[in-house]
Amino acid sequence: MDSFRIELTDSELNWCLEYAEKIVEHYGKKGNKGSGTYNHNKVDSNLVGFKSEVACKKWFEGFIKSSKIICHYENYLEPNTNGDIQIDRQGFEIKGLRPIHWNKYKRCIPPHQLEKYVKNNRIVLWTVATGDIDNNVVEIKGWNWCKEVKEHGEFRQTICANIWLKDDEKMRPLETLKDLFTQNSEKHLNRCKI
Repeated sequence: MDSFRIELTDSELNWCLEYAEKIVEHYGKKGNKGSGTYNHNKVDSNLVGFKSEVACKKWFEGFIKSSKIICHYENYLEPNTNGDIQIDRQGFEIKGLRPIHWNKYKRCIPPHQLEKYVKNNRIVLWTVATGDIDNNVVEIKGWNWCKEVKEHGEFRQTICANIWLKDDEKMRPLETLKDLFTQNSEKHLNRCKI
């Protein structure tokens, strides 16, 4: 299955590093062990997430007007039920792994997150990025409706409980997501079923 490689600029990488440092500082002050679901709070881990989110935004900008893309990840302290990225009424969750972890873990979502995502008809994009700013490449591997992860996934314990979409053939090719937007964007997305 073909993935898509996005190269981040130095400015984008520096933004990712700044926000990764801010989120670590914020959650560190609260006395938590981690940010959100995960039991860790490290700059390199947060960099994987921010780099992945910025890369997905750039990918969407290749065929959607920037004004239609809302990046909720930029306001990580604000409560949000609309996904990391929102286009029209469709929310997208971005799940990133390091390259060394992709073959072992691939597509995982913690169960309590997955329930919320399914309830809100979310789409998940699967990415691979390093936890540093030396490597500017992010690979977008594919996507799924979150309800597909719930339907076909199985429990897997990693650093936290996860539902794992194990079968590679269940991941949808990225081009098919682009096709949803080029076929009458919002109207088509709101009618889509598995």
